[in-house]
Amino acid sequence: MQHKEKLAVKERLDHELKDFHFTGSEKVIQKSHPKSFADKISSFWNKEIELPVLPIVVAATLIFSTISLKDDLNSEVTTTQAEREIIQIAGYTYWKDDYERAVKEHENKSEN
Repeated sequence: MQHKEKLAVKERLDHELKDFHFTGSEKVIQKSHPKSFADKISSFWNKEIELPVLPIVVAATLIFSTISLKDDLNSEVTTTQAEREIIQIAGYTYWKDDYERAVKEHENKSEN
């Protein structure tokens, strides 16, 4: 019974579609089965690629933040050391800003 129904549906479909003709079959076959090198390259470049956006954005964010943090740390150390000055007092070596801060603290304690 099912076989007869399938045949009836197929005959009806064939009857309804007999006026429609697909004329681009050669073009489709040429693109899906390229023969020349140029056709193969064209076929390669026309492929659709789906890239997941979220992992790419997360990876790019991590890379850029790591690079910027590394640059910030390096520049902070460089600028801090460039601004600091070394002084020698009584045969000892001190950072000038540390020495001045220690002197101010000592003066404040002696005033109280």
